[in-house]
Formats: sequence, C-alpha cells, structure tokens
Amino acid sequence: MKPWMVVEDELDIRNIIKVLFEAWGRGAMEFRDGNETFKWLDAVESGNYEGELPDLALMDIRMPGHFGNEIAHRMRTIPELQHIPIVLMTAFSLTDTERQSMMKDDGVDHIIAKPLPDMMELKMTLDDIYAKKKSKR
Repeated sequence: MKPWMVVEDELDIRNIIKVLFEAWGRGAMEFRDGNETFKWLDAVESGNYEGELPDLALMDIRMPGHFGNEIAHRMRTIPELQHIPIVLMTAFSLTDTERQSMMKDDGVDHIIAKPLPDMMELKMTLDDIYAKKKSKR
C-alpha cells in the first residue's frame, strides 16, 4: 500500500499520527511544516522526486510557513497529486465561510477538529474519505 502523508508542526501529534498510519498498514511520509512540504512539492512538480507518492494527505491548517489549505491548493495543481484525498485538521474554530472556502477553493475533502478523535474513529473517517475519493476517479 502507498504511504499516507502527515504535515504537522507539533512533534508529538506528528509522531502519533505516523505510528497510527504504520499500525494501519500504511507507510508514513512526514513533513514538519508548510515550507518543508512546499520544497517537496517543488521536487514532485519538477520531476526530481523519485520516491513513492502518498495516497492520502492529513495536514494541520495553521503551522509555520505555508498553511495546510495553501498546500492543498498547490497539490491540486500537480497532476500526480490532484486526485488524492486531502484532510485538514485544526485546533482553531473555523467559520462556515472559511470551511467552505477551503473545501471549494483549495480542494480540501474534509476538515477534522483537534483534539483528534479516538484511533478507531479517525481510521474509519480517513478510510471512508479515501474510499469515496478513489471511487470518483
């Protein structure tokens, strides 16, 4: 199975998600912030990235560098990544307008509030989003 990607600036949260992904039989691609992720996107877009591409992205919204919705927006412009499910997570409350804008304008598939749900609920949510997105291809 292809890895799932996690972009999170909080080390503890990033490590927990990485362990969960691996426990669920997925590899984990991890990025510490938006700038690191944008450098990777540059490599993918230019054809200089030779590794495996992720099958799903779970990203924090507010972090140093580019925010999760900005990364999502950019991913939707890269042919190799434009069809993967993108899930954002945030500890901040979003207005309905902000939420709708991220989904409509940035190509986000789902937004999860922090603290994250328990392990099985999170797995069911991500698996469901992944299955729905894959069936639309």
